[in-house]
Amino acid sequence: MLAAQMRAEHSTRETRFCVVCRDIGAQTNRDTDNATMTTAAETLAAYAVGLRYEALPESVIERARVCLADAIGCAAFGARFPWSQMVLDYAKSVGSGGPVKLPGLPGVNLHVPQAALALGTFSHAFELDSLRNPSAGVHPGATVALPAFAFSQSLGASGKALLTAIVAGTEVMGRIGVATLHSPEVRGFHAPGISGPFGCAAACASLAGLDAATTTNAFGIAGSMGGGLLAFAKAGTGGMVKRLHMGRAAEGGIVAVDLARRGFEGPATVIEGKFGMLEAYCDKRDAARLTRGLGTEWEIERLCIKPYALHVTAQPSVQLIRQWMGEHKFGGDDVAALTIWASPKVVTHHSNAEPIDVMSAQYSTPFTVALATYHDPADPEVFNDATLADGRVRALAKRIRIVERPQDVATMGVAMAVELKDGRKIEGHLDAFRGTPEQPFTRADVKHKFDNVTRGALSTSTRDRLFEQLMALETVADVRELALF
Repeated sequence: MLAAQMRAEHSTRETRFCVVCRDIGAQTNRDTDNATMTTAAETLAAYAVGLRYEALPESVIERARVCLADAIGCAAFGARFPWSQMVLDYAKSVGSGGPVKLPGLPGVNLHVPQAALALGTFSHAFELDSLRNPSAGVHPGATVALPAFAFSQSLGASGKALLTAIVAGTEVMGRIGVATLHSPEVRGFHAPGISGPFGCAAACASLAGLDAATTTNAFGIAGSMGGGLLAFAKAGTGGMVKRLHMGRAAEGGIVAVDLARRGFEGPATVIEGKFGMLEAYCDKRDAARLTRGLGTEWEIERLCIKPYALHVTAQPSVQLIRQWMGEHKFGGDDVAALTIWASPKVVTHHSNAEPIDVMSAQYSTPFTVALATYHDPADPEVFNDATLADGRVRALAKRIRIVERPQDVATMGVAMAVELKDGRKIEGHLDAFRGTPEQPFTRADVKHKFDNVTRGALSTSTRDRLFEQLMALETVADVRELALF
């Protein structure tokens, strides 16, 4: 019914969305087994396939351009690592001969699901890919922009269609992430693996021109395609699997759309209903946030681009220590003691001061801060086995205290105090680091990172040409024209 209404009354969709959103917010505690109610999946599906490029503000289009450019750069960089090569070998073994080309890899042609798996894994391969700020457990570059890019190649879609799809997927996925109140990770689930299939499915449904009913089924399927456990964060082994979670989420969204296009069905109550993803994964949740501001507030404007190749929770601490080092002229050997006040998540998930592999090092706030006092964290290649074994870094990391910060402050923000061996004491805080919506990357910043991460995969002329195309993507008639190698 909703799909028919959308096709018949396209011009009034925003008003209708607002009414539906209000209804869902008021019905948070309703019996979701009542099939006469409009579900969040139905509302989000109608929004995703009804969104048009002409309705997007320029600021939103710019965020979509940046999201894709950053994701492609991260994927080109991430493809080099052993874990990425293993995934690529698998993808080629089951999906070679398809229409999708991968950045920096001439001669590789994959079918869409395997391309999405590879690209999502590549992008997240080295803690460089984008996310949302404030954090909601979503990664737009890896699980929306890149699988949509792969899918658009199979269709010969335009740049405008791809940009619209990236926005649609990010709006859907971001709201799902926010509605979880970031609680899945308290239980031990890796949140992007749960929300990612929905965002990918929304973007690809937009590209494919699906109706709302078919897209609702795609969401119903996507809910059973997600997953990912945080066991790697505590086990001390198996860190490679973290990289896979984004690839699997991207692949899962593609499979969900392909099955829905064939008539495969999924539950319309998959998000907020009984045994839906919110109930199954979340100790705390707020279903009203699933559709709040839909059509008027833009999730993609919460896009966060990482300046450093490390977990987002460590970004402000690393930026602050580097800033102080420049201002007060000290290095790691001068530090007697260092205390960081951060969110409870940093204390419980990111405080391991003795990582045993590069992934767990990038996941550790004390280790990355200690590393930043001896090495340049802006160079992603500095995160390697040699710095992992650096005795100076390891000794300082063990002296760094991580303390829970009161929750009336910014969730990603930190306060920090450094005591130097000469007696000086430096204290301060940072609530918005460079790359967040509050301190967004400039176009020059985006280009600098893009150049930095693609220098080993693309020639200077190719990366300049590709970046130019991505920053004017709305003028590209067919995304297959992009200079990927």
